[in-house]
Amino acid sequence: MDTSTLIHGRYKLKGDPTSGAMGDVWVAEDTKLGRTVAMKFLAQRRLMQQGAPTEFAESTARMFQREAQAMARVNNPRVAHLYDSGEHKDDFYIVMEYVEGKSLAKHLGTGPKLPLERTVRWTRQICEGLGAAHDVKVIHRDIKPDNIMITRQGDVKLVDFGLAYLADITQTHTIAGTPLYKAPERWHGDTGSERSDLYSVGCVLYEMLTGHPPFGGPHEDPMTVGRMHQEDALALPSAHRPGIPAQLNALVRILLAKDPDDRPKNAHAAENAIDEISRVLNATDDTIRRANVFDTPVSSASLSQHIEALDLRIFELEILHDRSDQLLIDARTEHAELTGQSGDARGAAALYDRLARDCQEFFGPYDVRTLDAFEGLARWNGAARTN
Repeated sequence: MDTSTLIHGRYKLKGDPTSGAMGDVWVAEDTKLGRTVAMKFLAQRRLMQQGAPTEFAESTARMFQREAQAMARVNNPRVAHLYDSGEHKDDFYIVMEYVEGKSLAKHLGTGPKLPLERTVRWTRQICEGLGAAHDVKVIHRDIKPDNIMITRQGDVKLVDFGLAYLADITQTHTIAGTPLYKAPERWHGDTGSERSDLYSVGCVLYEMLTGHPPFGGPHEDPMTVGRMHQEDALALPSAHRPGIPAQLNALVRILLAKDPDDRPKNAHAAENAIDEISRVLNATDDTIRRANVFDTPVSSASLSQHIEALDLRIFELEILHDRSDQLLIDARTEHAELTGQSGDARGAAALYDRLARDCQEFFGPYDVRTLDAFEGLARWNGAARTN
């Protein structure tokens, strides 16, 4: 590529390119706006010179153009922005936001496992970016550490939408993807969906927690890795790293469910779950002690374990179902009752208050579930006043 010529009358290439499967990425200066950008060129002529079939070269060109379409749809700080696209001397190019930083893959390759706080924060930001993409019908299909940039400020930017699928446009399907992070259904030729992307997020989260992917390794045969994704039981992260909160273990298990229907209903649900985990990680010792003080003739240990199990059950149900789902309403009701029975009448009243307001919103003010929740609120408020 001639670096002395302005491309489209404004872009000046700088330094040497980074070569990838579909093309070369250059750092460039947008002389019109005075900013640094990244320019990705499709290596179509190189493919042809290497004897690639015409059909493959044309398919690659379509994928490249679809990458531009996909990036243009998404407007979110967790996704690298598309600025421009065009053609230069028979080569297609796209102009993107230049992300100053390094990939998550490089962070993972620098030593010990990542701290839990950083892992949780970056996972939430990955889900935020994916949620924005999914909202506009863009399925990434290649979420992996190499395609997750971490800026110098320590924030996530999703990049490389080269395998993206536009769910509202008829297009040629591809089963391409990176084996270590590819969902089980995609090994059977499935096009991919929001929940396929979330499986890949689970693989990345697992690697951030343990230092290695959940199935296979980079030097194993891809088909062997594929069989592992489809058939092998998952060893939870806590088996490799003691001290991981139960909620985080549960989220990994749900994200890596073999059946897509058993994964989070969307990226926003996963993001909300991560927010809840952040609160768990930020809980003070005093908060934990107060939550486990029981003044009741019922066995404290047994009740504490039951409430803890219900906390986890509610956390999982909120990932998998709408908040109006009857299973979730029942679990929250039982949680409020047991909290009151443990001696925490004010806590029970607060739980019933939130449940009553939610039921009123979901079902109306005269639904039996709403009335029952308000009755529980009044009952435990009364108990709190008499104590």
